[in-house]
Amino acid sequence: MGELVELQPIRRRPKPLWREALGEVLRRERLGQERILTEVATVAGVSPQYLSEIERGRKEPSSEVLGAVTEALGLELHDVVRRVGASLEARHETARREAERRTLVELAQALPTAPRGGAEFAPPQGGVYLLAA
Repeated sequence: MGELVELQPIRRRPKPLWREALGEVLRRERLGQERILTEVATVAGVSPQYLSEIERGRKEPSSEVLGAVTEALGLELHDVVRRVGASLEARHETARREAERRTLVELAQALPTAPRGGAEFAPPQGGVYLLAA
């Protein structure tokens, strides 16, 4: 039969947290509006330090604070939630594709190589090769 190939365990990155994705969405929107942190914080009624921590994903705001910040940015809460969801989904898809790529690379590295010189090459008896595009 074919030789069993032992794959290395996949090192998974920690899954992104909601607060991290939320902070990125809020910061991206603020910067896109070319507004400074202190202005948005003042309009929202929070300290600039607290808003900075929210944007860096270090603090998870209450629903009241989140509502005030989104309003200060001229956004609707459902738009922010949709953007955060899209960001998390994109990260998940990227991580899934990377895990698949690593698995295929490990499998390819474990397969014997074809001899040089144009000789015909066949898999070992009972062996199976996986080809990927």
